[in-house]
Amino acid sequence: MEQSLQQERAIVTRLIAGDENAFLILFKKYSPILSSFLSGLQLPTEDVHDVIQQSFLKIWEQKERINPDTSFKNYLITIAKNDIYNKIKHQVIRRKHQEHITYLQDKETTTDSNELTEILYKILNNLPEKRREVYELSRIKGYSNQEISEKLGISKSTVENHINNSSAYIKKILKSLGFIFIYTLFH
Repeated sequence: MEQSLQQERAIVTRLIAGDENAFLILFKKYSPILSSFLSGLQLPTEDVHDVIQQSFLKIWEQKERINPDTSFKNYLITIAKNDIYNKIKHQVIRRKHQEHITYLQDKETTTDSNELTEILYKILNNLPEKRREVYELSRIKGYSNQEISEKLGISKSTVENHINNSSAYIKKILKSLGFIFIYTLFH
């Protein structure tokens, strides 16, 4: 058992150094284990394969952050769980956004959805560039705060501040234009 842990530690250390063969060894060893774990969650086969690919891609991209003294299997499963969580969160956000779009389209108002979209983008274009970018990644594209933080190289609290400030600004403008029912979309 101890020898197996030492061998794994050596392979992980090679991975951290950028050794592609070490990556392949870990992929061959742990992708079936990860597949079994994910299948137990009753995910569609396509999603299982996607999560496996995304998890190992993240392993490769963030190999320098791996601690060779911790369980690689647990680290990999944690990455997979986070990926699943983010996928579900994105689906919920998209569904919620679609429900609001449907509500707006069904609601008889003098302003049709094209005009409203145009107004929203005009408001967004008045935001400072970084704030607009963060808001669009979060509210329109469904990225998590952590994903935005990593993508833009800013702290998670800065991301949260940008989103809060943007939301407050958009609510204020929409409310002043008489779009009270839109308030829930940006809450």
